Amino acid sequence: MTAKALNKPTPVNLAQHTYWNLGGHTSGDILSNDIQIFGSQITPVDDELIPTGKIQSVKGTPFDFLKPHPVGTKIKELPKGYDINYVLDGVPEGKELKRVAVVYDKKSGRSMDLSTNKPGVQFYTGNNIKDIKGKGGFVYQSHAALCLETQAFPDSVNHPNFPSTIISPEEPYKHVMLFKFSTKDRPNFSSV
Repeated sequence: MTAKALNKPTPVNLAQHTYWNLGGHTSGDILSNDIQIFGSQITPVDDELIPTGKIQSVKGTPFDFLKPHPVGTKIKELPKGYDINYVLDGVPEGKELKRVAVVYDKKSGRSMDLSTNKPGVQFYTGNNIKDIKGKGGFVYQSHAALCLETQAFPDSVNHPNFPSTIISPEEPYKHVMLFKFSTKDRPNFSSV
């Protein structure tokens, strides 16, 4: 994704909100999918899901996906499910692509590996899906899919400690997301 400020500095933070169910849209929920997220910190939120401006470690919390495990392992420890921005580990924003996450569906053997040049990823587990009629008339329920939305940190303009989302006519916005899909027995879960 690209954007250019016409004549003055402008805040820009685009995200792609694609829902993924690697087992297929009629396969049920994604809670048994293995996921690894290459982010050792999150940007905690208030009751309205607005970032507080803090950056917090995932160690010892339900948000810790540094080692791969099923999405549903600790989801019941959260009020509704996952809807949080991860601070990605690795190279600084824009320098080169960094690995974001790997998702694996054991039943189908399908995996997805995501990389980006942005500093964060919003992990969302379809918490608010209820009786949504979709493809072929199939009715989706909670956790029918997951989203991995690469982005700058939400509400960055109000938190000076977050990476800036201000672009200028001289420095346009460029956001790269690279999705790789495979049908191997098991994906390459590893470090960055």
